[in-house]
Formats: sequence, structure tokens, C-alpha cells
Amino acid sequence: MTARTTNKTHPTPAYSSIPWPTSATRSSAFGATLARARRTTRAKRAQGLLPRTRRGALDGPPPEVQRELDAAARVSQTLAAEGKELRFGTDADGRVLVELTDSAGHEIDVIGPDGLFRLLQQQQQQ
Repeated sequence: MTARTTNKTHPTPAYSSIPWPTSATRSSAFGATLARARRTTRAKRAQGLLPRTRRGALDGPPPEVQRELDAAARVSQTLAAEGKELRFGTDADGRVLVELTDSAGHEIDVIGPDGLFRLLQQQQQQ
């Protein structure tokens, strides 16, 4: 690995995933720890224990979360087709309120979180 020099006192490694802190010298305890971590990472990559490429930003939520979001979207679409929607809020005690309303915003029922989960389960079973 080569280093490019941005100033004479703190050479910056060629890769930029972990920038070298300006407050750390290579002889400081933090600098030594960081250097050891980088050496260990390079060694593990060379042994095939770590992927050669660094992971970028996540493309989306994990699959199990995506399935739950899809189920919630289906419930929302089903309710919208029936002229209903869900409204979320909190009561004076800070508890979560879930209200079932018509499309004009008039309250039909207060279903609460338990009722919301029942709706989600019913949708998943269909």
C-alpha cells in the first residue's frame, strides 16, 4: 500500500475508508492500535476470511424487515380500497394510539397496537 502525503507530518493511506485522524501520530497509542487493526484486516482479506471489497451502503432493509413492510403496505392498500385508513398518535400517558378512520378522517374505531398487529396477521394469512 502506498501513502499519499497531504502534509509532511501525517501521511494519508491510499485508501480512504478510514481516514487517519489528524490528532493521532503513528507513534501514539491510538495510531498504533489503528495500524494493527488495518494490518489484521489486510491479513484476513489475504486469507479469504473477509471479503476483498468493502460493503457499500445498504441497498435496503434486511429481507425479514422488507417482508413486514410489504405486509403493512398491503394492509394499507386494502384499507384504502375500503375507504379507510390508519392514524397513529399517542395518548396523555405516552402510549401509542392506532385509530381506524374513514377517508374523510372521521374516527371509526380505536384499534390500538394489538388491533394493528391483528390486521397485519390477517393480511399475511390471506
